[in-house]
Amino acid sequence: MLSSLRRQLTTLDLDEIFSYQTTKEVRMLDRRLGLLCWLIRVIVAAYVIGYVFIYCEGYTATEKGVGHVISQISGATYSTYSGSPRTWDAVDAVQPALENGAAFVSTQVYLTPGQTSGTCPSPSKQCTDNSDCTGRSDYNEHISTGQCTNSMCSENQWCPAFSDASVSTTQNHQLQGADTLSLWVKASIAFPSLDASRIFSTIDEEKPGAYSGGTGAGITNVVTGPSSTTIGDGSSMPPDQFTVGELLELAGTSYDTVKSTGCVLAVSTLWDCFVDNTQPCYPTINVQRLDLSTRRNGFSYEYAHYYRTTSATSTLTRDLYTVKGVRLLLSSRGVGKKVSLSAIMLQISSGIALLWLAGAAADFLMLYILPEAKHYRTYKQERTPDFSDLRNKIAEVEGEKKKLRDRKNRFAAKLDES
Repeated sequence: MLSSLRRQLTTLDLDEIFSYQTTKEVRMLDRRLGLLCWLIRVIVAAYVIGYVFIYCEGYTATEKGVGHVISQISGATYSTYSGSPRTWDAVDAVQPALENGAAFVSTQVYLTPGQTSGTCPSPSKQCTDNSDCTGRSDYNEHISTGQCTNSMCSENQWCPAFSDASVSTTQNHQLQGADTLSLWVKASIAFPSLDASRIFSTIDEEKPGAYSGGTGAGITNVVTGPSSTTIGDGSSMPPDQFTVGELLELAGTSYDTVKSTGCVLAVSTLWDCFVDNTQPCYPTINVQRLDLSTRRNGFSYEYAHYYRTTSATSTLTRDLYTVKGVRLLLSSRGVGKKVSLSAIMLQISSGIALLWLAGAAADFLMLYILPEAKHYRTYKQERTPDFSDLRNKIAEVEGEKKKLRDRKNRFAAKLDES
């Protein structure tokens, strides 16, 4: 057994076992095929090198990140009511004082002081008789009394009710020069999957960089839409302090246009950074107006201060503030990049795979388009014998031989019996 196995091993042909197989090529002497093939190869190479590697930076691994924004609003303004001026500084005009990723600057404030819970006419619900105060879409049977008083429906509510047309119950404070209030934006971002130890930030800046209409320190403005502007190009630090009027101008509007209705602005700090580059990365600032709907635009909200006038058992009273102004949505986002060997190998592999198109296009032209396609097909393709028919014939011959042997065996058996 062992000797037989040893003989079989010694008779093995290592050249046959470890033989190398390669593709046989046929050189077609036709400039049309060669030019087409090389043209497609050049296009693929230009696409991979020019578009994928240079334009799209396909040699990098990327990560999208969302950072943090800290804002600081400073300045002061004033309003006049019944001939008496009132000062509004950043504490009064910015409500709420602290928000996550947002800020609000008041431009018009309606104050309805001394409201108490009771029954009084509602200026927002006009009527001619008692029937107008029932059965309407804004009617509430638990609030409305069903009475029409002074052409207004009486309701159980905080009295006197808010009315932007009644100066006797509601004070209208239009903030003069609120567009001069300044916003200082400080942002940071990180890309932990690329480099967890590096943070890009403008928070450490000791002094703000005031905006000067895009003409200072080589800073340029790029208008990216009718209501959007991007400041800076990433080559230097952009300004990070703007007045409300400047932000509105960058968003394609003006303070006079929005002061009575309010508006919503998005102020985005955009980053495009190589995390493996030791040089600092500078962001760009994008300002865009968001409330562009034709059905509803502007921004307003209400808040109240509650108190009791004399003692803890006295009537609960509140001062209602109805505020309109500029709502600022602040964000820090961007893309981190890092040179990656795996990304380079992936793009090169994709480019090599695309080179197959050159041979496929040349073969299609050669075999199906050119007038000489029939001649080229004889060199390109080889026909083998139909081995299935040959195998069937061999099987038939073997069957006939077996029948002949059986016939001989039967004849020999008869001779032996006789």
